[in-house]
Amino acid sequence: MSDWEDEPPAPVETYNSRSFHKSNNYNNSNFGRGRGRGAPSNSNWRARGQDNRENRQNSRPQHDGNKQVITIPSNKVGRVIGKGGSKIRDLEYETDAKIKIGDSGGDTTEITLFGTDEAIAKASDMITDLTKEYVQPAPKNESHYNSNANTSGNFSTTNDYGDSIIDWNKLNAHYEEQQQERWSQLPPIVKDFYKEDPVVQNMSPAEVTRWRFNNNQIQIKRTFDDKPGLRPIPNPVLTFEQAFQHYPEILDEIYKQDFKKPSPIQSQAWPVLLRGEDMIGIAQTGTGKTLAFLLPALIHIDGQPTPREQREGPTVLIMAPTRELALQIDKEVSKYQYRGIKSVCLYGGGDRKEQIKVVSKGVDIVIATPGRLNDLVMARHLNIINFSYIVLDEADRMLDMGFEPQIRKSLFDVRPDRQTVMTSATWPSGVRRLAESYMKDPIQINVGSLDLAAVHTVTQKILFVEEDDKDKALFEFIQNMDPTDKVIIFCGKKATARHIHTELCLKGIESQSLHGDRDQSDREAALDDMVTGAVNILVATDVASRGIDIKDLTHVVNLDFPRHIEEYVHRVGRTGRAGKTGIALSFISRNDWAHADELIKILEEANQEVPDELLSMANRFSAMKIRREQEGGGGGGRGRGGRGGRGRDRW
Repeated sequence: MSDWEDEPPAPVETYNSRSFHKSNNYNNSNFGRGRGRGAPSNSNWRARGQDNRENRQNSRPQHDGNKQVITIPSNKVGRVIGKGGSKIRDLEYETDAKIKIGDSGGDTTEITLFGTDEAIAKASDMITDLTKEYVQPAPKNESHYNSNANTSGNFSTTNDYGDSIIDWNKLNAHYEEQQQERWSQLPPIVKDFYKEDPVVQNMSPAEVTRWRFNNNQIQIKRTFDDKPGLRPIPNPVLTFEQAFQHYPEILDEIYKQDFKKPSPIQSQAWPVLLRGEDMIGIAQTGTGKTLAFLLPALIHIDGQPTPREQREGPTVLIMAPTRELALQIDKEVSKYQYRGIKSVCLYGGGDRKEQIKVVSKGVDIVIATPGRLNDLVMARHLNIINFSYIVLDEADRMLDMGFEPQIRKSLFDVRPDRQTVMTSATWPSGVRRLAESYMKDPIQINVGSLDLAAVHTVTQKILFVEEDDKDKALFEFIQNMDPTDKVIIFCGKKATARHIHTELCLKGIESQSLHGDRDQSDREAALDDMVTGAVNILVATDVASRGIDIKDLTHVVNLDFPRHIEEYVHRVGRTGRAGKTGIALSFISRNDWAHADELIKILEEANQEVPDELLSMANRFSAMKIRREQEGGGGGGRGRGGRGGRGRDRW
């Protein structure tokens, strides 16, 4: 991209030959009005950032003038800090003291405690207790454990050389025995709340097949072996009343949202989930998956035999890959008021102390990102064994982001008789592996083809540009926006998103940015500004490609083509939602030729125009791979150079 810090912004030009928007009848005077709110001055924009910094500084914990220094062995410092700082945060929270760890290079480490006398004394006692050496009881006369010992705590044997070897079979058997004992002491749960409507029950197999085909070609089956004795797959419900006629308060909440009829995934998922079955829902974004698992969750919470006030912790856990999606789900949950059910949203970047406080007061639903959930589970603020209804939302995205270890660690102790729901837009091997680990005889619902596909309500357009011309083409597009248009501009890197957002501000164009370097409060403000219409332009990285629901979003611009074609599908799915139409414009440069073949398949599946130049790029990339394989050099990716005319055979 051009280095705009070294040269003044060029005036925006209009290339009539590039007609990639519905209108080109805008001049520079209309440009400012296109934002609909007037442009802020640069000083105001910078002042807003200064206010944010001051607010963050003012929100930092303060302490009194009292302090005390204690000394502990340096090899015990890890006990005080905890993994990722979790223990020291808990200590500060529980004692109201500020704890500062000194240099631990020597044999001892100084720890300085700040706060009131009471807080300091409490923190000192807790740290002393943490760093105690607990003396193990002396072994009996035998100098080594032997394989014939029959104590339940002895899990080692001695080999011929006198070495102690762990007996893993015995240890695993003991663990299973302990787990079974723990699970046997848990209160019973109820999962089946479904009473089938006579009209639904009397649907013929031909009627059911026809309905499923006419509603996005729904396919439904048992994911794994269809064992003998399992109940047949239920018929779909066609109305809200058929699903929830026995739960009038749920129906009242649905009516308040002014929905006309269930979406295809909801029609088929509600009978499955109300019946207490595990379910895998595979559907594109914007198809109503959240409501599909949420309403049965509310009924599950209220229908348990143990009263809510007597339960040891929350009942429902919903895991989401990003904080934006978690907040979106939390917002959706708040729309449905049912018998005083409470929820909390746990995510990194939020106030951890406040989140712990809300959990400790009692909630029914926990919506969490894997990192923060794992943090609170490891710190024992949440006991995962008490959850009886678990949802893994956007499971493919969680795996793409590398969250599988956190998921497995957090769910290590979960009760085996729970109900588990998994949603995904795709069905890769990793999602299947996760389903095998945590689900029992799940029913899988596929809405549409299992092949990767973009929503058909979006017109997908391609613009071929050199890398250095992207900025110019982007600002031409922005100049031609209608006043009512809303756009997300997706960038491949945080630095690119910052650069574009800065240039928009310098040009007096109101916009917001969303990427990993922004504080959580700023990210939430950015989304709120788009939803409310305070701004019409959001510059973002792929943190915005899933879970963000801006109902009147008209355009998506892929300034940088994503590294994985799955992300392209999710980016495009931000527009054209809830039956509306949208436009997706993707800038393609010579660096993107490795994606040409996959992009062609997406375009063809959605009956979109496939440019000849894209076909040519795909053919040349395929020929290059064959040539390199013959030469023994392997295939190519995005290619080196790609700027200034280098790598001519790649274009």
